[in-house]
Amino acid sequence: MIMIRIRLIFLFFITYSTLYSQEFVNDSIQSVSHTLKVEGGALISAKDELPFWIKSNNSNRFTAESANSLYQILDYSGHYSIIEGLKLSWELESILNIRERINGRFIQANVGFETNFLQFKTGYDEEFFGLNDSTLSIGNLVYGNNARPIPKIRISTNGWKASPILGKHLSFQAYLAHGWFEQNRFQSGAMLHQKYFYIRTKLFQNRLSIIGGLNHNAQWGGSNSQNESSQPTGIKNYTRIFLGSSGGGDALLTDQQNALGNHLGSYDLRGSFEFKNFVLTNYWQFLWEDKSGLTPFNWRDGLMGASIGFKNGKLVDKVVLEIARTNDQNAQKVTDDGTPFLEPDNFFNNGVYRTGWSYHNQVIGSPIFLILNKSSSSSARIKNSINAFNLGVSGQFGRVRYKLNYIELRNKGTKVEVIEPALKVNSLNIELAYKMDKYSVLSSRVNYQNANFETQRNLGVQIAYLRNLKF
Repeated sequence: MIMIRIRLIFLFFITYSTLYSQEFVNDSIQSVSHTLKVEGGALISAKDELPFWIKSNNSNRFTAESANSLYQILDYSGHYSIIEGLKLSWELESILNIRERINGRFIQANVGFETNFLQFKTGYDEEFFGLNDSTLSIGNLVYGNNARPIPKIRISTNGWKASPILGKHLSFQAYLAHGWFEQNRFQSGAMLHQKYFYIRTKLFQNRLSIIGGLNHNAQWGGSNSQNESSQPTGIKNYTRIFLGSSGGGDALLTDQQNALGNHLGSYDLRGSFEFKNFVLTNYWQFLWEDKSGLTPFNWRDGLMGASIGFKNGKLVDKVVLEIARTNDQNAQKVTDDGTPFLEPDNFFNNGVYRTGWSYHNQVIGSPIFLILNKSSSSSARIKNSINAFNLGVSGQFGRVRYKLNYIELRNKGTKVEVIEPALKVNSLNIELAYKMDKYSVLSSRVNYQNANFETQRNLGVQIAYLRNLKF
């Protein structure tokens, strides 16, 4: 009875929203805009859990337990032009999952404003970081969309802005955020510091575009859940986190010797050249964990990708190839007297912030970094020694748009806790979207995986109806 009522409510909501939007679309005030995205669908799996790639990179909308269930997503957003050059915006997204019982939660809830130069936003916001391909990639390694959004206050430039010196020949993007991790983790109530800065130049009549920049993240503050000791906070320590400086006298000895907090970042580079019929792009994301990883000699770990976008392509309009590896980790070091020793950067893990680079037990970066035991408090909790390969193709035939990805993943655990044999996943993912009319899309997704862990061989199917309403 409960499921029947839910379905009736869902159908009524769609019908009412459609009629409401059609009635008022022409009478709405021009300075106010509302958008409602409605999605309803089913997740079907041959096993009790969803395949690896259906449950990944979706901001935790779907989890392993979402297999063989119905779901409904409502995403409402809007903006209001207060005065010319100043706009207020907001968004609220919820998901309802129906399996043996009904589970609901919010994915996004934020409000902000923007001018022609700056954007300010606070709350839970799904963001896309980095310079890698946004449609066919395995995800940004450091800050992807595998976990649900972290609550933040952030300020950024509103897109690319011309530099005050070289004008249109050199532009930049900047971002600064302060966020909060959840309470129920090893270092409870820790905070997030996050920033990036990119510069871009265009040459040869804008046909050549070169982008480079630095992405910096840090966990700091919080209280240890075992001995209730607290990490230092305050403006002075925030400055140390911002600059990546060593801790003061109130910090742990290790943080006084190194940098205060747990730092993680990447160098991001991208180059693209526009030919007559296609655009060729190459991008790199090099990981670093501490100051030693900032030197060019340690640029061995990260993501390397290339894409070809065909300007007039229909059946095939884009091809993406990516290779990711994190097997070096600047592990081989030498003392002052020449004695070699092993001290890997141990990406995403930390001896103080032992829950690691995760949020609500989901890796914040790409899902190729694995958490096998979510209750573990080991300093090697996240398995970070990986090799991955991704081939993606997209295109369109008629009203049907498709995306295809073939992904190979090998994860060897960590440098100090090696897993033998390595964890393996081979996955084929196919997505189809049929545009029914101006507002509606019928989509399907099929994902087959062959793995030596979790549910091993598995087949998953997602079927969804999407309607986009503006009023």
